[in-house]
Amino acid sequence: MLTSNRLHNPVNTGAYCHCPTILETQSNDLLITWYAYPENEYAEASIVTARQTASNSNWDLSKVLVRPTNYSTGNPLLFQEPSGRIHLMFVILKGIYWNQAYINKIFSDDNGLTWSPIVQIFNIPGMMIRHPPVQLDDGSYLLPAYDEVNRQSVLLKSIPPYTTWEEYYRFEHSDIIQSTIVQESSGLLSLFFRPHTDPRRIWKSFSTDQGRYWSIPTQTPLPNPLSGISAFTVRGNIVMIYNPTDGQKRFPLSSSISRDGGNTWEEPIHLDNSEVEVSYPNFLAGNNNTIHGVYTHNRKYIQYIQLDSSQYC
Repeated sequence: MLTSNRLHNPVNTGAYCHCPTILETQSNDLLITWYAYPENEYAEASIVTARQTASNSNWDLSKVLVRPTNYSTGNPLLFQEPSGRIHLMFVILKGIYWNQAYINKIFSDDNGLTWSPIVQIFNIPGMMIRHPPVQLDDGSYLLPAYDEVNRQSVLLKSIPPYTTWEEYYRFEHSDIIQSTIVQESSGLLSLFFRPHTDPRRIWKSFSTDQGRYWSIPTQTPLPNPLSGISAFTVRGNIVMIYNPTDGQKRFPLSSSISRDGGNTWEEPIHLDNSEVEVSYPNFLAGNNNTIHGVYTHNRKYIQYIQLDSSQYC
């Protein structure tokens, strides 16, 4: 492990935090967002952010980006267009649970220093997000999402200028959610899903035609305690970040590597052996042979780590 930092909530946002996401910008800054809440994760949660500039190894103090007056927020994700615009998508709960959540968005044209007003971009309640989209060959974006009402995974699609999103594909298989999408150099797209119920295994589907059609989801041998996952590629290998247990405990946090497109997996390498919740990872392969990752640590702070990608070669 090259670097490890704890990131805390801004003052007056509550003692708890969850569900971080990370972006390495085109200027090589790192942006992290998560949601902070006082006690109940479905109430009074704010979207907050922290930044590390390319010229400074220290993290700026976190600050609030979205603090709704009457509603709560959750599940932020970040991505940046080739033009430089940074998108921050998240949900606003217009009720007491995720099945009454709506996807909203703000964007920044100055590297995340200032942000646009909030716009709701999807009008169906219960549509949830977790991981960023991938850009396809035609310039469109394909975003993994999931229907909290029907417990089904879906893919949303947007074309330039990326102001609206439409449902593009729905998986008939139920109770697999919070997928993370991997785009391999061959053009193959792979989706990995966490389970919502038994059997407690990570699932996989793939597409050979830019996401038009997908294989029937199948179980991988990787266990999962009904907790979030993250996947990325390093030199043609797929790396999965997950909790490798099939009970209830969301620890340790580990990584496994597949050298054959996700068919077989090597033994896990433990990244955090804490015996408290270390969950909901979001990792990416960055510049300079580094891997950047964030995850929830005991709901009390967000942990950032930097790894050397050579360990996954």
